[in-house]
Amino acid sequence: MAELIVLADKDYLALARTSAMQVATLLDLPLPEVADLRLAVDEACTSFLVAAPGRRIEPAEVTGAKLRLCYDRYPDRLEVVVRSEAPPMWPAQYEIGWEVLRAAVGQVRADVVDGIGILTLVMPLPN
Repeated sequence: MAELIVLADKDYLALARTSAMQVATLLDLPLPEVADLRLAVDEACTSFLVAAPGRRIEPAEVTGAKLRLCYDRYPDRLEVVVRSEAPPMWPAQYEIGWEVLRAAVGQVRADVVDGIGILTLVMPLPN
């Protein structure tokens, strides 16, 4: 449905949030669900930008790391896949951010393949 690729940097989170709001609006989601998707996308992207305690993440200007967001619509759900280089000890599934993701969209999956983190958000769509 849509794809956005930006530098993995906090200065680009506004573009990620805006893309989520635009997709939700195109799907005619109710305002609370638009806000939930925006929050979930922000939290998902932020998870790639936050280092584990005692660890450091090199800036995107140095590494060239990118955040890639893909929005795919299915008859019963919207899937948002966020990919980027996985920080050390990613994902932090026992922190508050993970609970925010679950509460906002329902289903969340995280995988790491060859150093790339893949975070999938699944939001049910109204009939």
